[in-house]
Amino acid sequence: MAEAAAHLFVLTGPDLGRSFPVGPRATLGRSDECDVVLRDRSISRKHAVLVLEDGRWAVEDLGSTNGISKDGQRAKRIALADGDEFKLGDLGLRLRLGAAAAAPAGQDIEFDLAAPARMPAPPASPRPPPAEAEVEVEIELEEGGEIELEPAVARGPVTRAPLVAETARAPRAERRTGFLASDLEQQPFWLRTLVVLLLLVLCAALSYGAYRAVGMLRAG
Repeated sequence: MAEAAAHLFVLTGPDLGRSFPVGPRATLGRSDECDVVLRDRSISRKHAVLVLEDGRWAVEDLGSTNGISKDGQRAKRIALADGDEFKLGDLGLRLRLGAAAAAPAGQDIEFDLAAPARMPAPPASPRPPPAEAEVEVEIELEEGGEIELEPAVARGPVTRAPLVAETARAPRAERRTGFLASDLEQQPFWLRTLVVLLLLVLCAALSYGAYRAVGMLRAG
Protein backbone atom coordinates (compact mmCIF):
# COMPACT_ATOMS: atom_id res chain seq x y z
CA MET A 1 0.00 0.00 0.00
CA ALA A 2 1.22 3.52 -0.76
CA GLU A 3 1.86 6.07 1.96
CA ALA A 4 -1.12 6.15 4.33
CA ALA A 5 -3.38 9.19 3.99
CA ALA A 6 -5.31 8.35 7.19
CA HIS A 7 -5.71 5.73 9.91
CA LEU A 8 -8.69 3.71 11.11
CA PHE A 9 -8.91 2.96 14.84
CA VAL A 10 -11.05 0.00 16.00
CA LEU A 11 -13.20 0.94 19.01
CA THR A 12 -15.08 -2.33 19.67
CA GLY A 13 -15.07 -6.03 18.80
CA PRO A 14 -12.26 -8.60 18.53
CA ASP A 15 -9.85 -6.06 16.97
CA LEU A 16 -10.31 -3.50 19.77
CA GLY A 17 -7.25 -1.23 20.11
CA ARG A 18 -5.82 -1.91 16.65
CA SER A 19 -5.16 0.65 13.92
CA PHE A 20 -4.93 0.30 10.15
CA PRO A 21 -3.36 2.74 7.64
CA VAL A 22 -5.59 3.48 4.66
CA GLY A 23 -4.94 5.11 1.31
CA PRO A 24 -7.27 7.21 -0.86
CA ARG A 25 -9.38 4.08 -1.49
CA ALA A 26 -9.57 1.09 0.86
CA THR A 27 -12.07 -1.78 1.04
CA LEU A 28 -13.23 -2.94 4.49
CA GLY A 29 -14.55 -6.40 5.36
CA ARG A 30 -13.86 -9.92 6.64
CA SER A 31 -12.40 -11.25 3.37
CA ASP A 32 -8.64 -11.58 3.03
CA GLU A 33 -8.97 -9.71 -0.26
CA CYS A 34 -9.92 -6.47 1.57
CA ASP A 35 -7.37 -3.76 2.34
CA VAL A 36 -8.55 -3.69 5.98
CA VAL A 37 -9.54 -7.12 7.33
CA LEU A 38 -11.93 -6.94 10.31
CA ARG A 39 -12.94 -10.06 12.27
CA ASP A 40 -16.27 -8.93 13.78
CA ARG A 41 -19.20 -11.32 13.07
CA SER A 42 -21.47 -8.45 11.98
CA ILE A 43 -19.11 -7.58 9.10
CA SER A 44 -19.72 -8.93 5.59
CA ARG A 45 -16.93 -10.29 3.41
CA LYS A 46 -16.74 -7.01 1.47
CA HIS A 47 -18.67 -4.62 3.66
CA ALA A 48 -17.77 -1.04 2.63
CA VAL A 49 -15.19 1.14 0.89
CA LEU A 50 -13.43 4.20 2.34
CA VAL A 51 -12.65 6.82 -0.32
CA LEU A 52 -10.98 10.23 -0.57
CA GLU A 53 -12.53 12.39 -3.31
CA ASP A 54 -11.81 16.10 -3.85
CA GLY A 55 -10.15 16.31 -0.44
CA ARG A 56 -13.17 14.86 1.39
CA TRP A 57 -13.48 11.45 3.00
CA ALA A 58 -16.54 9.21 2.84
CA VAL A 59 -17.48 5.61 3.56
CA GLU A 60 -19.84 3.82 1.16
CA ASP A 61 -21.78 0.59 1.71
CA LEU A 62 -21.04 -2.26 -0.74
CA GLY A 63 -24.39 -4.01 -0.29
CA SER A 64 -23.56 -5.51 3.10
CA THR A 65 -26.08 -7.33 5.29
CA ASN A 66 -25.86 -5.01 8.34
CA GLY A 67 -24.99 -1.74 6.55
CA ILE A 68 -23.11 1.35 7.79
CA SER A 69 -24.26 4.04 10.22
CA LYS A 70 -23.20 7.20 12.04
CA ASP A 71 -24.80 8.61 15.19
CA GLY A 72 -27.40 5.84 14.97
CA GLN A 73 -28.47 6.81 11.43
CA ARG A 74 -28.00 4.19 8.73
CA ALA A 75 -27.15 5.39 5.21
CA LYS A 76 -25.71 4.22 1.88
CA ARG A 77 -22.90 6.82 1.93
CA ILE A 78 -21.59 8.82 4.90
CA ALA A 79 -19.26 11.85 4.76
CA LEU A 80 -16.42 11.78 7.31
CA ALA A 81 -14.06 14.30 8.88
CA ASP A 82 -11.04 13.98 11.16
CA GLY A 83 -12.04 12.25 14.42
CA ASP A 84 -15.49 11.11 13.22
CA GLU A 85 -16.79 7.79 14.53
CA PHE A 86 -18.99 5.43 12.50
CA LYS A 87 -20.07 1.80 12.46
CA LEU A 88 -19.85 -1.11 10.06
CA GLY A 89 -22.62 -3.36 11.34
CA ASP A 90 -22.00 -3.42 15.12
CA LEU A 91 -18.27 -2.57 14.85
CA GLY A 92 -17.25 0.96 15.90
CA LEU A 93 -14.45 2.73 14.00
CA ARG A 94 -12.78 6.16 14.18
CA LEU A 95 -11.11 8.01 11.28
CA ARG A 96 -7.99 10.08 12.01
CA LEU A 97 -6.18 12.19 9.43
CA GLY A 98 -2.62 13.49 9.26
CA ALA A 99 0.74 12.19 10.48
CA ALA A 100 -0.21 12.64 14.15
CA ALA A 101 -2.52 9.63 13.93
CA ALA A 102 0.09 7.35 12.38
CA ALA A 103 0.74 4.07 14.22
CA PRO A 104 2.17 0.68 13.17
CA ALA A 105 -0.46 -1.27 11.29
CA GLY A 106 -2.29 -3.93 13.27
CA GLN A 107 -0.59 -3.10 16.60
CA ASP A 108 -2.22 -2.14 19.88
CA ILE A 109 -2.39 1.60 20.59
CA GLU A 110 -3.49 3.92 23.38
CA PHE A 111 -6.01 6.60 22.50
CA ASP A 112 -4.94 8.88 25.39
CA LEU A 113 -2.27 10.93 23.60
CA ALA A 114 -1.72 13.14 26.66
CA ALA A 115 -0.45 10.27 28.79
CA PRO A 116 3.23 10.60 29.85
CA ALA A 117 5.79 8.55 27.99
CA ARG A 118 6.95 5.39 29.68
CA MET A 119 10.49 5.32 31.06
CA PRO A 120 12.77 2.74 29.44
CA ALA A 121 13.49 -0.34 31.49
CA PRO A 122 16.90 -0.44 33.27
CA PRO A 123 19.57 -2.50 31.52
CA ALA A 124 19.82 -6.09 32.63
CA SER A 125 22.71 -6.93 34.95
CA PRO A 126 25.53 -8.89 33.29
CA ARG A 127 25.53 -12.61 33.80
CA PRO A 128 28.17 -14.07 36.14
CA PRO A 129 31.00 -15.94 34.45
CA PRO A 130 30.20 -19.61 33.77
CA ALA A 131 31.05 -21.94 36.65
CA GLU A 132 33.78 -24.45 36.26
CA ALA A 133 32.41 -27.94 35.73
CA GLU A 134 33.90 -30.84 37.64
CA VAL A 135 34.24 -34.09 35.71
CA GLU A 136 34.71 -37.33 37.70
CA VAL A 137 36.36 -40.15 35.78
CA GLU A 138 36.10 -43.83 36.74
CA ILE A 139 38.05 -46.66 35.11
CA GLU A 140 36.70 -50.21 35.50
CA LEU A 141 39.34 -52.94 35.43
CA GLU A 142 38.81 -56.40 33.97
CA GLU A 143 39.25 -58.04 37.41
CA GLY A 144 36.29 -56.04 38.72
CA GLY A 145 38.30 -53.54 40.72
CA GLU A 146 37.85 -49.80 40.38
CA ILE A 147 40.29 -46.95 40.38
CA GLU A 148 38.97 -43.51 41.35
CA LEU A 149 40.75 -40.52 39.94
CA GLU A 150 40.65 -37.06 41.42
CA PRO A 151 37.96 -34.83 39.95
CA ALA A 152 39.16 -32.97 36.90
CA VAL A 153 38.11 -29.39 36.42
CA ALA A 154 36.99 -28.35 32.97
CA ARG A 155 38.48 -24.94 32.32
CA GLY A 156 36.32 -24.15 29.34
CA PRO A 157 32.85 -22.56 29.61
CA VAL A 158 29.90 -24.85 30.19
CA THR A 159 27.46 -24.91 27.30
CA ARG A 160 23.88 -24.34 28.39
CA ALA A 161 20.74 -24.98 26.38
CA PRO A 162 18.73 -21.86 25.56
CA LEU A 163 16.02 -21.12 28.12
CA VAL A 164 13.40 -20.16 25.58
CA ALA A 165 13.08 -21.79 22.18
CA GLU A 166 11.98 -19.56 19.40
CA THR A 167 8.68 -20.75 18.05
CA ALA A 168 7.70 -20.39 14.45
CA ARG A 169 4.52 -18.49 13.72
CA ALA A 170 1.83 -20.76 12.41
CA PRO A 171 0.41 -19.75 9.05
CA ARG A 172 -3.00 -18.13 9.20
CA ALA A 173 -5.73 -20.58 8.42
CA GLU A 174 -7.51 -20.00 5.18
CA ARG A 175 -10.89 -18.34 5.66
CA ARG A 176 -13.92 -20.11 4.34
CA THR A 177 -16.10 -18.02 2.11
CA GLY A 178 -19.49 -18.57 0.56
CA PHE A 179 -23.14 -18.27 1.51
CA LEU A 180 -23.26 -21.32 3.80
CA ALA A 181 -19.86 -20.60 5.42
CA SER A 182 -20.23 -16.96 6.46
CA ASP A 183 -23.30 -15.06 5.27
CA LEU A 184 -25.91 -17.55 6.59
CA GLU A 185 -25.21 -16.55 10.18
CA GLN A 186 -26.02 -12.92 9.31
CA GLN A 187 -29.43 -13.75 7.80
CA PRO A 188 -32.72 -13.31 9.74
CA PHE A 189 -33.92 -16.12 11.98
CA TRP A 190 -36.91 -16.96 9.77
CA LEU A 191 -34.64 -17.41 6.72
CA ARG A 192 -32.29 -19.72 8.59
CA THR A 193 -35.30 -21.74 9.86
CA LEU A 194 -36.64 -22.03 6.29
CA VAL A 195 -33.29 -23.33 5.04
CA VAL A 196 -33.24 -25.99 7.79
CA LEU A 197 -36.81 -27.09 6.96
CA LEU A 198 -35.98 -27.36 3.24
CA LEU A 199 -32.99 -29.55 4.07
CA LEU A 200 -35.18 -31.81 6.25
CA VAL A 201 -37.79 -32.15 3.46
CA LEU A 202 -35.03 -32.99 0.97
CA CYS A 203 -33.64 -35.70 3.27
CA ALA A 204 -37.13 -37.17 3.77
CA ALA A 205 -37.77 -37.22 0.01
CA LEU A 206 -34.48 -38.98 -0.64
CA SER A 207 -35.22 -41.57 2.05
CA TYR A 208 -38.71 -42.26 0.67
CA GLY A 209 -37.35 -42.56 -2.87
CA ALA A 210 -34.75 -45.07 -1.70
CA TYR A 211 -37.46 -47.06 0.15
CA ARG A 212 -39.68 -47.20 -2.97
CA ALA A 213 -36.77 -48.25 -5.15
CA VAL A 214 -35.89 -51.13 -2.82
CA GLY A 215 -39.55 -52.25 -2.76
CA MET A 216 -39.78 -52.26 -6.57
CA LEU A 217 -36.57 -54.30 -6.83
CA ARG A 218 -37.90 -56.90 -4.38
CA ALA A 219 -41.26 -57.08 -6.16
CA GLY A 220 -39.55 -57.58 -9.53
